[in-house]
Amino acid sequence: MKRIVMFSTVGLVVLGAAAFAGPRTPGHASGELNSLSLVVVRPSGQPVLLEFEIRATDGAEAQSAALRAVPSLVPGGHVLTSEDGQVVAQWAQWSWLWDDSELPVPVAYNPTDAPPTVGPSAVTSALTQWSTVAGSRFAYRWAGFTDHTASLGTSGPDGENVISWQSLDCSKGCVLGVTSKETVHESDLVLNSNPLALMGDGTGGTADAASVILHETGHMAGLAHSCAAPFAPCTQAETDAVMYYQYRGVRRKLTADDMAGMVALYPAGGSTPTPSPSVPPGPPGPPGPSPTPPPLEQTVTLSLNAGWNLTLLPSGDIAATAAGLACADEIYWFDGTSWQSWFRSAVFAPPGLTSIEPGEAYWVHAVGACSHAFSDQ
Repeated sequence: MKRIVMFSTVGLVVLGAAAFAGPRTPGHASGELNSLSLVVVRPSGQPVLLEFEIRATDGAEAQSAALRAVPSLVPGGHVLTSEDGQVVAQWAQWSWLWDDSELPVPVAYNPTDAPPTVGPSAVTSALTQWSTVAGSRFAYRWAGFTDHTASLGTSGPDGENVISWQSLDCSKGCVLGVTSKETVHESDLVLNSNPLALMGDGTGGTADAASVILHETGHMAGLAHSCAAPFAPCTQAETDAVMYYQYRGVRRKLTADDMAGMVALYPAGGSTPTPSPSVPPGPPGPPGPSPTPPPLEQTVTLSLNAGWNLTLLPSGDIAATAAGLACADEIYWFDGTSWQSWFRSAVFAPPGLTSIEPGEAYWVHAVGACSHAFSDQ
């Protein structure tokens, strides 16, 4: 069972340099990943909590890398320290979870400068998995692509939760990712596009960006690490979790411990708001055996909005579903290993997804709004 500690240091720490095989070269940040949190006061506007994951040889180098990154992330920002006498008071401002009225939490993605081996599916897969935990009411909403970047700078929160890329210094120690949390309810994620950060698909000595994004979007949801190590012993379940405090290689699938944490923070059956038509309540999801979904009523009306919709679909032949939902032009499903897709236009791409699995959540792109009443007969 996940220990819910809202303000432990977050991020990922690599256990040993073996996770990033290859000789060290000048200017190449190698070593272990260290987690570090800093409160930064902007020249104008609200302070922000920055949660770093940093590859460095030791804690001192990690701290140096984080402090070097702050001017790029928050120009003119001032890092609060214990000497300021404000850290404890400032820290309390971030003890919040997403309100039910804010669910599903919209997250947009800016792929500019992403490594060529890191596609948008690294983001959509992470959002899908956290959104489909059985027994939890939490959900993200894919807000599509954006030309905006994470608003960590002087302007402060902009009302949009964004994942974007930015080149950060890797001359001595290297920040791989920074998750921000505002005093208002907003969270952004900056990933390092510097080639020396070695962000990739987990092969050839690179860190698996999809695993990093899955971990960091868990923090955006409100989860801390799966255990308090190195200050307390960890169970095997906590060590295997995506939210473990150290990077342990490719972890692209939530474990029972991760899902238990989401259920603890956002149990189903609470004061759940009336869901958006694009996100029906309670879709069970991977990994592990899913409970048998309740039988459909005689007639179930499914509605789509223009853009991306995360939704349950009637099981069976995908062609019959697509015929009813004339506005749907793309459907995606993550089967736990890879993405399966369907496109209305056979010219664009051959169909790979031919049937709908019962009880699974699908990403559906719609060119406009439409709805259809599906019969259980």
